[in-house]
Amino acid sequence: MASKATSCRSAPGTIYIVDDDDSVRDSARALLEAYDHIVEDFASARDILASYDRLVEGCLLLDLNMPEMGGIELLELLRSRGDTIPIIVVTAQNDAGVLDRARRSGAYAVLEKPVDDRLLKAIAGALKAA
Repeated sequence: MASKATSCRSAPGTIYIVDDDDSVRDSARALLEAYDHIVEDFASARDILASYDRLVEGCLLLDLNMPEMGGIELLELLRSRGDTIPIIVVTAQNDAGVLDRARRSGAYAVLEKPVDDRLLKAIAGALKAA
């Protein structure tokens, strides 16, 4: 884990975590809240879509492999609707084709697990871009 730095929270906004794994959501929330970020989490793409109209400015931290609707499908759906929210894809999947598809579909960043301080840097940039 990177050391806490005051420059980490460079822009206001909420970080929305979308991952079907409870432990991943919990650990990501704990890390990001330790850096004073506002965090909301969702267990599925369907869950965040059901709440999407009430979300405020921020960025999405998105897992690719989820049941029902995967991260790529959610990313492509949001982009097809004209939504420009910065989306950071985090995945354990090391498939170059899938990672490239995420980039081509408009992901702000694509990070392979395990993540390190690259995640915090990507979030800081995404919140500035939001």
